[in-house]
Amino acid sequence: MFTSPVSRLTIAAGVAALTVAALAGCSDAASGDAATGSAAGLDGLVEPDTLSVGVTLPDAPYVIPDADNVPKSGITKDLLAAVAKKLGVTIRFVPVAWEGGITGVAAGRYDIYGGSLYDTVERQQAGTFVDFMKEQATLITTKANGSQYSTRLDACGKSISTIRGTTDVTYAAALSKECEAAGKPAMKVTEYPTQQDSDLALKSGRTDVGIQSVPGAAYEIAQGADKVIVGDPFTGGFYVGSLMNSTKPALVKAVLGAMTELYASGETAKIFKPYGVEPTEPGKNLQK
Repeated sequence: MFTSPVSRLTIAAGVAALTVAALAGCSDAASGDAATGSAAGLDGLVEPDTLSVGVTLPDAPYVIPDADNVPKSGITKDLLAAVAKKLGVTIRFVPVAWEGGITGVAAGRYDIYGGSLYDTVERQQAGTFVDFMKEQATLITTKANGSQYSTRLDACGKSISTIRGTTDVTYAAALSKECEAAGKPAMKVTEYPTQQDSDLALKSGRTDVGIQSVPGAAYEIAQGADKVIVGDPFTGGFYVGSLMNSTKPALVKAVLGAMTELYASGETAKIFKPYGVEPTEPGKNLQK
């Protein structure tokens, strides 16, 4: 699906450095002819006329802020804004650290934890995923070092930066096994708390390669980041979705229903087109 991610990405440049401090209280009004929250059957399930979404930034191209760090576009942001409009509610973004993002759904701090969140069987124990696309991850390195790697196996024995608690770690472990099976040395894996820390390790030379989603890497490259994609993406891939509280099946059903209508009408494909990605038919816990 991502045979030429950089050329397909057509997102406008000029996004400022990302922070979460200015996100509190940000919302998009749901307007138009959508039903009211009460008519959509959301009474008692959400704050009055509000769908709250926890986000961890930076997370381009899934949630992209404007110069004032107010979310204004992005794959997930645009889709959930359309969902909220269909349900007749406003959408409110809640800043949250990655470490507490998933547990915040169960604690009721927000209705959805969204962004570039991969659906995994382990994470399904914490809630219900409403999935809407599938993506792959890829190795990345700096432009200066790009010529050293033709395939992933050229990175065997090198140091790799990952983000703690994410599928990066799983991918790095799988690559190490792939290297050893080919008679090459395993990877030297370092886990960092955030994408920024992982990127800094790569840029400073503390690590040789890193791991990033294809849409995320392609977006940053289009913005002029000192990155190149190494070889082909990892096989398999993960569904990306919105994590919701499993004790609120009616709310899950409402969000899934809205996403399904948007997908069937072709609206989701239009929403995703500027970001160079394609939707999948929405479903619950699609990752097996």
